[in-house]
Amino acid sequence: MTDDRTGSTTQQARCRHYQLLLGFNMSLHVVIALTCMFFPDFVARLFDLPLPVPSGWTRGWGATLMLVTALYIPGLRDPLGARYPNICGIFGRLWMATTWFVIGAGFFWFGAFDLMFALLLAWCYSRVLKAAPTSRA
Repeated sequence: MTDDRTGSTTQQARCRHYQLLLGFNMSLHVVIALTCMFFPDFVARLFDLPLPVPSGWTRGWGATLMLVTALYIPGLRDPLGARYPNICGIFGRLWMATTWFVIGAGFFWFGAFDLMFALLLAWCYSRVLKAAPTSRA
């Protein structure tokens, strides 16, 4: 005999854990985006990169990061109902990690950040999907 409440509780706990991790990552993205938009020289100095000349590319990247982060909101609110933003976000982080690693130099830390969160979110989201009830026709 299966206890549906236990399965539901497990699913809710895994969803909540995923939401907390994704929300934390999104919060970091917002901080990084705002820093790039308003203090582009600080970001360059922090990661030992050449100062951006003109600073517009760093500001534009920050604004783009803010927009992309906003696109994750449906996946944050309903991880099971809005699977596409979550799956796309995980693969997007892997893509960006690869890009940062190829660029190299001080961008290595950007790649490490994206790779770490891609792996953590993929593991956490796979647990959410495993706990999800399957429909039986």
